[in-house]
Amino acid sequence: MQASDPEAVAAALGLRTLMPANWRAGLEAAQDEGVFVTPAIAGVVLAVGVDLRGNGDYASLVPPLLARLSETFGRAAWFSTHDGVEHHGWGLGERGAVARAYAYTEQDGTVLNQGEITDTEHLLGCFVDDPRDQSDDTEKWWPDERLVLRMAGEWAIDPSRIGERGLPASAGLLGRL
Repeated sequence: MQASDPEAVAAALGLRTLMPANWRAGLEAAQDEGVFVTPAIAGVVLAVGVDLRGNGDYASLVPPLLARLSETFGRAAWFSTHDGVEHHGWGLGERGAVARAYAYTEQDGTVLNQGEITDTEHLLGCFVDDPRDQSDDTEKWWPDERLVLRMAGEWAIDPSRIGERGLPASAGLLGRL
């Protein structure tokens, strides 16, 4: 989110059982349960954790989340990627509405596709069939982790490159949805 206050982001997410956490402890804990809300980095606060995946029903989780957060902060982005189980997605909310949301799982294919394809998606080659694919599959294009991180870099901040900016010394917040 374009925000500078992790407490405001935690409140907008509806997190409970909040406790301060440094980067290492917050990110580690959020891999198993909860959400780690980071200190602001270049005007962006990240919320990271398995609780933001819900039960995998992206169509029910992502649009209301983006609408609510973008209503509070003006703009909010959501990204999810896991190469091991092949689920990848991104979304953008602006002024209380979902501008774009997309999610794909290897098991079910496209599970969320809301809004018009954005210029950023076109620029990054999304939804363009791979001419090398000679399979009988109806879809010949699939997102991957690299693409999701590139989308994040375009719409917010690429989390894989945060270390290049230097991490803020302050603590973030760890909580549960």
